[in-house]
Amino acid sequence: MQVITPPKVYPVIVIGSGASGGMAAWNLTRQGIEVLLLDAGDKFDRSKYWTHVTPWETQARLARGEKPETFFLDTKEQPYVTPNDRPFALTRVWGHGGKTNVWGRVSLRYSDIDFKAADRDGWEISWPISYNDISPYYDQVEQLIGVNGGTDDSDVLPGSKYLQPPPAPRCGERLLQRAMGKLNIPVVAGRRANMTRPTRGFPACHYCGNCGNGCDTASFFCSADHLLPSAVQTGKLELRSNAVAARILTDESGRAAGVQYFDRRTGSDQQVRGKVVVLGASCVDSTRILLNSKSSTHPNGLGNGSDVIGRYLCEQIRLNARGYLPALEGTPTRNDRGIGGEHIYMPRFNHRPGRGRDYLRGFGAQFWNTWSNWNGSHEGSDQIPGFGASLKRQIKRRHPAWFEIHPFGEALPYAHNRITVDPARVDRYGVPLLHIDYRVGENERKMTEHMADTIEEIVKAAGGVLVNYKRGDLDAMGSAIHEHGTCRMGTDPKRSALTAFNQMHEVKNVFVVDGSAFPTATEKNPTLTILSLSWRATDYLAQEMKRGNL
Repeated sequence: MQVITPPKVYPVIVIGSGASGGMAAWNLTRQGIEVLLLDAGDKFDRSKYWTHVTPWETQARLARGEKPETFFLDTKEQPYVTPNDRPFALTRVWGHGGKTNVWGRVSLRYSDIDFKAADRDGWEISWPISYNDISPYYDQVEQLIGVNGGTDDSDVLPGSKYLQPPPAPRCGERLLQRAMGKLNIPVVAGRRANMTRPTRGFPACHYCGNCGNGCDTASFFCSADHLLPSAVQTGKLELRSNAVAARILTDESGRAAGVQYFDRRTGSDQQVRGKVVVLGASCVDSTRILLNSKSSTHPNGLGNGSDVIGRYLCEQIRLNARGYLPALEGTPTRNDRGIGGEHIYMPRFNHRPGRGRDYLRGFGAQFWNTWSNWNGSHEGSDQIPGFGASLKRQIKRRHPAWFEIHPFGEALPYAHNRITVDPARVDRYGVPLLHIDYRVGENERKMTEHMADTIEEIVKAAGGVLVNYKRGDLDAMGSAIHEHGTCRMGTDPKRSALTAFNQMHEVKNVFVVDGSAFPTATEKNPTLTILSLSWRATDYLAQEMKRGNL
């Protein structure tokens, strides 16, 4: 007699282990809920990080055939499609922790200026939550991940009493800070998820300045270091690596019943069953999964009766200005490493009285690479004329004086900016590829002009010189790596896909907790808000499960 064992049905399946999925798994398992976590990659090996490898050591290692850990997904393995005249620079990381392995760590609170923007200017929809709804979660996340920052508090950037001490500004940043003070442009300490004091057993940041290559001491927040191990320790988490999610499966009633995925190593087709699915695969990949999850009940993609899923893709526009400060030329080279990136931040200010503008929303600015680069000559050095010994002297003389200014501007959500799937083009598993069609409009063009005006005013007030500056020359679309909007939350099911708790309007046992849930992009980095919303949504999910509603 053959005994057939029915497949296991997991209480919750989470797709993705980055900021959103990692937080969901951590929060659910600590509340006693069993979770199966599917990640498209594997754990990155910290022993292979080249965080502290010097440039000359790098050359020698590469010559020996050695390679550092590779974080970024190769488009040869997983391509995507764009119109020929509208490229989009998509960055993806498949592996435990996702992009939190190498993220910029900028951790900014949103405010009601962000959440209620549409109520004021009438463009599209506002968020179905207010600052008061998410503020307690910001408090908890900042303490959990170790955000440093200052004592500032404003209508556009709410303050916090839970921030760790910030690093001091570098010399170039102080000169820019002084210049902005003359112009009445606000500037505050940067807020970054680098621990400046020991936190929950993790050592403080040692200021090596090379965070972009991964942190081999886990001194900045990464889901793979700070969330997943704790979830595993509960005994409630099963983490399945190299599981490339393709579709959410449904039952005859249209409710989610499980997930189809492919083994990244073997290509084998697998299915797992679950009562609830939490999607946190990043904005673009979560959207692709939903659009590929078609059935007779959901012919337009899972939960997409409103046809909003895939639409309203909004990224941020960004300028990149580089130059030098003559006041610092020829001064001794300093140890400017600190935290990788800037130590100061310019919050949005264009909404203040007396600041005229002919466009909607606003921008802030970051100041990456305003330092004596420890990893070789600054990128701007190739613009210095000459050759030989005299050129080397000039490069050395200018080395402490370089600065960069990077304004990030909010792009409006447009219905025509969208992600679709192309059934005529499929990946190695036979799953339709995603197609990204994205362009900015007249509002963004006008904002770009104001961003350029602000750069030029700051540089002039600081006595700086711009190098190879091209006014209004935006960075490639997608380069901010802050995708939002394609599965947005809202109060009206006809204009949104999710409720205020990230639950699908049409499929109650599916939650989407990454940046695709954001109705707007804002000018701020989104990860702190992604973590906070995922914590809030899974608190609600846990309550609903315990009440027997899911």
